[in-house]
Amino acid sequence: MATNVSRNVQACMCRSLNSPGLCQRLSSRVRQTGFTLLELLVVLVLLGIIAVLVAPGLGGSLENAKLKTASRELLAALRVQRSEAIAQGRIITLRFVGDESSYRIDGEPVNLAEGLSVVYQAATGAASQGVQGETLPVTGNNDLAFYPDGSSSGALLQLRLGKGLRYIRIDWLTGAVSLLESLELPSFAESEPL
Repeated sequence: MATNVSRNVQACMCRSLNSPGLCQRLSSRVRQTGFTLLELLVVLVLLGIIAVLVAPGLGGSLENAKLKTASRELLAALRVQRSEAIAQGRIITLRFVGDESSYRIDGEPVNLAEGLSVVYQAATGAASQGVQGETLPVTGNNDLAFYPDGSSSGALLQLRLGKGLRYIRIDWLTGAVSLLESLELPSFAESEPL
C-alpha cells in the first residue's frame, strides 16, 4: 500500500510539473528502498560479536543481584526477629547450621535462598547479664539470640553465593543489624579472614 501511495504522489507531481526528467529520478528513488543481503549479514555479524563480548559479564551481574536480594531478605528477617523479641518481651533464638540450606527460629526452619551459604561467627565479649541483673542463657556456637531489651548475643554472618560475598553484622550491645558490602573488621571479628 505504501508503494501505491508513493507512486500516486509521484504521478501527481509529474503531471503538475510537466517534467519528465523529475519523474525518472523519482521513480528510481522509489525502487531503491530496503537493505541488501550483504548489509543484513554485516549487521548480524556485528550483533553476534557484541553478544559474545557482553554475555560473560551478565552472568556475574545476575549472580550478584541474587546475592544482594538474598542478603537483604535475611537482613529484614533478622530485624523483624529483633523487633519481635522487644515487642513480646522474650528471647528469640536463631540457629545457623553450615550444612543446611535453612536456619531455625526458635526451632522452626526457615529456608535460605537457593545456593546461598551462611557462615556464622559469634561475637566475643557479649554481656552475660540481661535487664535487671537477669542471667541470660548461653548461646551455642551457631546460635544468635535477640533479647527483650533490644541487645543480642552478636554475630557476623558471611553470605556467599557463587563467587560473591556479603556480610551481615549483628551488634551485641545494641542488637543493630547492618549489611556490609565488604569485611570492615568489626571489633569482635578475628583478624583472620572468613
